[in-house]
Amino acid sequence: MFPSDLRIKTINKILFTTLFVCLCGLPYAQKKSRAVLEKEKADNQRRIEEANKILAQTKQKKQSTLGQLAVLNSKIQSRKKLISSIQEEISLLQTEISDIETNINTKEKEIHQLKEEYKKMLFVAYKHNRRINKLIYIFSSESIMQMAMRIKYFQHYSKARQQKLLAIQNHIKDLDREKNKRQKKLDEKNKLIGIKAAETEQLKTEHKEQEIVLKALSKKEAQLRKELNERKKAIKKLENLITTMIAAEREKALRSAGKKSMNKSSDTDNATASVKENNYTPMLTPEAKNLSASFSENEGKLPWPVVYGSIAQHFGKQPHPVLKGVYIDNLGIDIQTKKDEDVRAVFQGNVVTVAEVPGMNKVVMIQHGEYFTVYAKLKNVIVSTGDVVTAKQKIGTVYTDKDEQSQLQFQIWKNNSRLNPENWLYCK
Repeated sequence: MFPSDLRIKTINKILFTTLFVCLCGLPYAQKKSRAVLEKEKADNQRRIEEANKILAQTKQKKQSTLGQLAVLNSKIQSRKKLISSIQEEISLLQTEISDIETNINTKEKEIHQLKEEYKKMLFVAYKHNRRINKLIYIFSSESIMQMAMRIKYFQHYSKARQQKLLAIQNHIKDLDREKNKRQKKLDEKNKLIGIKAAETEQLKTEHKEQEIVLKALSKKEAQLRKELNERKKAIKKLENLITTMIAAEREKALRSAGKKSMNKSSDTDNATASVKENNYTPMLTPEAKNLSASFSENEGKLPWPVVYGSIAQHFGKQPHPVLKGVYIDNLGIDIQTKKDEDVRAVFQGNVVTVAEVPGMNKVVMIQHGEYFTVYAKLKNVIVSTGDVVTAKQKIGTVYTDKDEQSQLQFQIWKNNSRLNPENWLYCK
């Protein structure tokens, strides 16, 4: 075989081994740690507790409502995630238990081997002592050197036996520790199995509640369709308000830029034409540009506009929770929350409008450079147009309707393009 062929075969062997190790290790690399699973469990338990508080308020109204259904759906999803996290933790514990049992088996084999070796040493010493007397053997030496060597031999052999005995004792201690560790892990696993069983039963109960509410709501089709039409009208009015305000803010930016321009007429005409074509990006001040860039950098990190709550209706075209074949086009997200819950600005900015829209109650719109956040369905508002607000600053409280449903309509726009708020808010 030529050296080059041997080199190629060696390289191929190394590459194959590396690939095999990577592929085998992939499932383990993807496993979550106990700390991550514990956090997931705590988060889902918190969501379930929040849902229970909200449900307690919506159930004050005896009849079934869409709000109740939304909270139940959210609660069921959180319960499923909680059960999934518990199962993952059980699997992780089982892997740890298996590893410990492997260590126990190895320790037991080592102890057995050490004991066998110690037995042989004792047997050899016993036979040796029967044949000769240790002192006679030492003093019968032909020279001082030989005597010293014989004494050293007996000392070395005695020390070797003591070390072997000590090794056995240490291995037994290690074995006991491993067995105690395994028992703790087994106790944890059994406890989690019990918790999982209880959570699974609770999930079954919640599914039954969900079925009861769905059945009750399905009998109100005419009422639901009427409410849906009213919502569509309210959403359209809100959209018109938003687009009008965005256009007004563009006009302000346009006029501001036109005053600073050497050729006012030309710049204004061109900018106005662009606004009409919806292609115009407002000429922002340096401060507004920085604010806009800062807002953009916080995608996925923005605080929620309410402390407690869950998403009752997602962004975009969504199927109606009860009416089959009917879809809702949501400009933002509906967040189900507690009665009189504080509503907060998600980022620093300028309040560009405080208005009232039929079906959406009070509305606050805040500008963050070329971005806008909209907060609708407020009971009261404590900010005014022109105010500068900071992140997490209270701007009002949520409105509760006749069905004891407290929902905030929250939207994010970039110029006149609506964005999915779920991509911008941090994952609770």
